[in-house]
Amino acid sequence: MEKSVERLSKVVDVDLVSLKNSLVKDQRVADLNIVVKDKIASLPPGVSYKNNNELILYVCKLVENVVCKKDGLNKKDLVINILRPLLALNDAEAKLTGDIIEFLHSNGMIHKIKQVKKLKNSVIAWFKKKVC
Repeated sequence: MEKSVERLSKVVDVDLVSLKNSLVKDQRVADLNIVVKDKIASLPPGVSYKNNNELILYVCKLVENVVCKKDGLNKKDLVINILRPLLALNDAEAKLTGDIIEFLHSNGMIHKIKQVKKLKNSVIAWFKKKVC
């Protein structure tokens, strides 16, 4: 694999060729799965996180900020599909997770991160990088 990349990099910069359309969607979903899996692994073991409102809210906020409307993905189904294998949810628990998502959405708890906050964090990170 490394030799193939090395040979291709002599001909063209592979980073200039980007993923498009469904490949981008698949990559985002895979990245979300990895982030959520790492987050669940960092939580204390021995505690059941099935239908934990805070964990579901965390995943919903991630999906809300990562998935664009133009991607055409159903965010609720995506959250359930991410959590199902990680928490070993059966159909009844997946339906309950869907109901929890509906509750969180109807109470306005799922929202995007504001652009001002993103800008502020990027400026702080840049400043820390330059100063430290």
